[in-house]
Amino acid sequence: MPMRYALFLSAAFVAASSFAQVGAPPAPVEAREQAATDALNRTVEQNAQATDALNAARERQYAEDRAAFRAEAAARHEKIVSDAIAYERQQRAYADAMAAWRVQSEACRKGDFKACQKPTPMPADYYRY
Repeated sequence: MPMRYALFLSAAFVAASSFAQVGAPPAPVEAREQAATDALNRTVEQNAQATDALNAARERQYAEDRAAFRAEAAARHEKIVSDAIAYERQQRAYADAMAAWRVQSEACRKGDFKACQKPTPMPADYYRY
């Protein structure tokens, strides 16, 4: 290789190197794409976290609603049982009062004046708690 040609190549190389160092090189395409990708990934991650938080809140509310329903169902069942017991006691009190009235009535028919003067038996007097 002639010396002149080598000098020309070295001068061209030095000039190209110094030219490249003068101004900031533009960002490579990959770096710009990476920045955009990172921003999009952050947005997706934030959306996913927001969705997870919303789903967790909805799951908590669902669990609370189920617990409230079970509590209401248990309270209703307790009220139904309590009402059935009270109704049974009322029926028993009425039947006992009617039995006492029949005895009193029969005694009055047989001539027992005191039985005729007694007040009619009241179911409330026979109600047992």
